[in-house]
Amino acid sequence: MAVKIVIPSKAFLQDLESRGQRLRSAGPGLDLHSAKGKTAHIHDLIQNGPNQKKMRSALAASRSQGVYHALANLCTFVIDEEQIDESYFKNAFDATIRENVEVASVTPAEISQESLATLPEFWHKKKLKLDGSLTGRNINVGVIDSGIYASHQEFAGKQIKFAEFDSVGKLVGTTPKDYGTHGTHVCGLLAGRNAGVAPDASLTVAACLTERGGTAGYLAQILGGLNYLLEQGSDNDTQEGRVHLINASIESASGFNDYLHGALDMALTDPGTLMIAAIGNNGSKGKNSDSSPGNYDLTLGIGALDENDQVASFSSWGTVAQLGNITKPDISAPGVWLYSSLSGPGNQYFKQSGTSMASPVAAGIAALLLERQPELITQPLKLKELLLNMVIPLQDVERAGKGRINLSS
Repeated sequence: MAVKIVIPSKAFLQDLESRGQRLRSAGPGLDLHSAKGKTAHIHDLIQNGPNQKKMRSALAASRSQGVYHALANLCTFVIDEEQIDESYFKNAFDATIRENVEVASVTPAEISQESLATLPEFWHKKKLKLDGSLTGRNINVGVIDSGIYASHQEFAGKQIKFAEFDSVGKLVGTTPKDYGTHGTHVCGLLAGRNAGVAPDASLTVAACLTERGGTAGYLAQILGGLNYLLEQGSDNDTQEGRVHLINASIESASGFNDYLHGALDMALTDPGTLMIAAIGNNGSKGKNSDSSPGNYDLTLGIGALDENDQVASFSSWGTVAQLGNITKPDISAPGVWLYSSLSGPGNQYFKQSGTSMASPVAAGIAALLLERQPELITQPLKLKELLLNMVIPLQDVERAGKGRINLSS
């Protein structure tokens, strides 16, 4: 089975919208301004366009292999290339075809081998001077990671929604679990009762890093998880259960890779959700060691700081030539030797260092800001702009970005 990802071009989708086409079976109510509407129309064109008999047969064969499906919120399709000729998609929809490549977690730069059964000191919370007046109440944060060990005391009484995805991006389970330790540590820093910056925030966790002890997954898994997070609350008028913000501590190899750029472009529309992402832990390699998606113009890329506001030696930075020479990281957050929840019984805690620790800390601050200013929930670009300016400036601008995130700035 040769799994491929099909992403219609932005120009094609814009043209589809401007022509105001309507899906026959849905009638005039189909909204082609939405990703779901565009996806439905594209699917109709596939089913009813030229060579429809041949295409229907190919789709049926691909479905029988458990592969062909649409990720409606991303205008993206997953196909079995052995059954479906990818050139059809290229020509009909000006589509980019991507391999189902492996995607890794931003591997922690340092991991302590010790664990504690008692509450440790959470220096990152003291540094941020959180006074408890904001806790993330009524804010739902999506997390793309290795999962969550929901039985840890850090998540006691917390609303957690969970889904795991297989290598072709299909949902295969909804019982919370962590395929490693990374996701539980990240979730604790973001919304844990003691370690978390936003202790009352709800979590919607997409387990997409299910390979190699929870340190890797596949592009289709990441896209499946992202699509799942975006569809929450989309089928009711109140948008109850909607994910307001996404944290992702994932990366490609060092440097720019546009494997998720098109999907995140769609994620910022209708009505839009901002992704906060780790910038990478390859700073020891020097400049331009940053990784994607943290180095996208569409994300808020986060670097790591120690207790003295010094940029961690491992924290990546650089200039992204492919995106008009933007500089990354955007801002930085505490990310050196942070204690958080350890996956497994016993309510243990352990400490790690990495931009994948700094990212959920920043996402927690973003959740507090959304609680304070809920009108930003439907304004992801405005949210990003405010976060860029809610900082304490630091001397090492090139490596720290605009500075350390600070809610009271």
